[in-house]
Amino acid sequence: MAEAQDKIIKMAVVGAGHIGKRHAEMIRRNPEAQLAAICDIRPKETLGLEDGVPFFSSIDEMLASGIETDVVNICTPNGLHAEHALIALEHKKHVVVEKPMALKVADCEKIIFKALQVSRHVFCVMQNRYSPDRKSTRLNSSHTVI
Repeated sequence: MAEAQDKIIKMAVVGAGHIGKRHAEMIRRNPEAQLAAICDIRPKETLGLEDGVPFFSSIDEMLASGIETDVVNICTPNGLHAEHALIALEHKKHVVVEKPMALKVADCEKIIFKALQVSRHVFCVMQNRYSPDRKSTRLNSSHTVI
């Protein structure tokens, strides 16, 4: 049996737009991860996706398929983040969700509560805090009004 640290993390991406494709590419490049599935409401043929990865037209269909996934990356339009995160958590999957986690504080609280109930992690992507423009703004904000 493989050590926990040697385990390949199986990830699924929900939403195959620009950001979803970036998530899929980063997963493909990571030797410790495997892209297990992609899901989008648009037909696969219109998305320019690589073959070889199972494709589904709904998150429910994907999670019911029996494909093994550890983490679900939510890359859908903002108004769907909470709904999709809660569905993934109901299936006891860890969640990576693009910002914003949800459009309402109450929905964010539901996601956090559900994650605690099922003992799963939720990570909200906040990549801009490391971008050069943001670092410069933070540094300047303590000295100058921008």
